[in-house]
Amino acid sequence: MKRLMFIVSLVFCLFCTPLVGFANPTEEEKAKYEEAISEKYIEMLKGSIALDKSNAELTTYLVTWLEAEKQPREAKKIVAKIDALKAEQAKKAESMDPYLLAKKTCDEKCNAEGANAALENIIRIQNNRLKDQADLAKLWKQVAELLK
Repeated sequence: MKRLMFIVSLVFCLFCTPLVGFANPTEEEKAKYEEAISEKYIEMLKGSIALDKSNAELTTYLVTWLEAEKQPREAKKIVAKIDALKAEQAKKAESMDPYLLAKKTCDEKCNAEGANAALENIIRIQNNRLKDQADLAKLWKQVAELLK
């Protein structure tokens, strides 16, 4: 008898529970969500562009170095420092993957607070990478001067 009452009450609870959590977000909710994260999203995109530009600049320096007919001894020492610095930066680099996954999950659920928090972390990581690349760019500029 106790089992039957338990099962009946459990079924009753399940049927009475609102299933709003499973509903897809409406267009209005999506619009509010997009508006709530727009500033952080734009800032993240600007950081992404800055990283792409910095990567292109560093790659240009690398190509110049590899194409140089004469590589001075001082320049070789600086390139060795660059390689060591890259390895050190790779060790301490934080991955953006968990934050990108969190943002994707928040996008699906229209959770603006969570998405903004994920975007803040992504922006922080981008800024750290830009600082690291600025250090590399200084060394590459020294190499470029020696190659002239």
